[in-house]
Amino acid sequence: MKVSGINHSPRGSQIQFQAITQRMPQLALNCTKDLYEQYSYLRFAKYYEALDDKIYPQNKFIRNENFSFLERIPEHLKNFFVDTYKYLTDFPNITKVSEKINDEFVSKALFCTNSNQDVRVLMAGYDPVCSVGLKHALPGSDIDKAYIILGKKRKTFKSDWELIAQYKGALWEFVDQRILSLNNENTFPEVYTLDGMFSTLDTLDRMTCQMGLDKKLDYFKRRRMLDINPTTAGEFNILFAKMNDQREISKVNAKNFAYFIESVRDGKIAFNIDNDIVNIVRERLYKSPFASMSNVTQMGAHERQINIGMKDIKTKLRNREQLADQFEGGGWSDNSRFELVKDLVKSVSKDQGHKYDKYFKNDDDIGERYNKLNIQLV
Repeated sequence: MKVSGINHSPRGSQIQFQAITQRMPQLALNCTKDLYEQYSYLRFAKYYEALDDKIYPQNKFIRNENFSFLERIPEHLKNFFVDTYKYLTDFPNITKVSEKINDEFVSKALFCTNSNQDVRVLMAGYDPVCSVGLKHALPGSDIDKAYIILGKKRKTFKSDWELIAQYKGALWEFVDQRILSLNNENTFPEVYTLDGMFSTLDTLDRMTCQMGLDKKLDYFKRRRMLDINPTTAGEFNILFAKMNDQREISKVNAKNFAYFIESVRDGKIAFNIDNDIVNIVRERLYKSPFASMSNVTQMGAHERQINIGMKDIKTKLRNREQLADQFEGGGWSDNSRFELVKDLVKSVSKDQGHKYDKYFKNDDDIGERYNKLNIQLV
């Protein structure tokens, strides 16, 4: 689900959706205290706002202004800035970086219920073969296909939409973007209430059976095992979309829910409130023809292929495996270390340069690969 910039009112009375980057105060960098305070501003999502660059091209120019302090850091503070970055993020140890990102996701997912007493977090997770799941992440990475399931307090009179909007607003406000980025397209966590998830699944299961697609359950479950080509692996979802007259659920919502429910089905569980909830969810998904056959992410197939050696991890992830040794003891100059940290700071919103592409660039255009499937789903 693509989420535009969300600003949550401190009083919880209004949810505002704004997508224009805010300008960050620029301080005089005369001492370590100044630099630390300047860098602290970048914990907030509003100073990146990279989700709607196509709609608001001024965002990139404003981000360049926000990042301009990096060019003003005096020589005598550069090593301090590198050390501060390492302390905050655990870089360059990519295993510890990944664990810190996981912890930030879980801790802020739980913290955001403090401002919304009507809900509590029941489960949360993400793609097990994303950079965080594989423990190969860099600071400020997003978490692919993240999900959060909320439980509602019985006495609440708020709609699911309002509860979820308030909760997402709190996530946007409180997640430290220097550790975990929410500023990349299509990577904001999907959030459903438990009741909302089951209700949507009931609708999709009923439609699946009415279409007669449940008769091919075994066939589509087998296709899920190893097929990682989106347009062939997603055959069930393509057929469902073609037969969906949209009277009960739109094609877009069916597509989005498929991405969500597959994360719940195949994703790494980063948090669960107790095993009873996990068992209830898994039993419901096991009995669901839609959840059993849906395969828009190929998440499980990618994990199986990697685990049995049919597929290697991405080149950029392999390149990161030697980064700690190279960065700390491989003969890098202080300036080279500083230049990489500058790019890492900017990578939160994909604004880094190309000098260190080997650590950032994917092997292929993932968006283009999935667009061929998504077009057929809507």
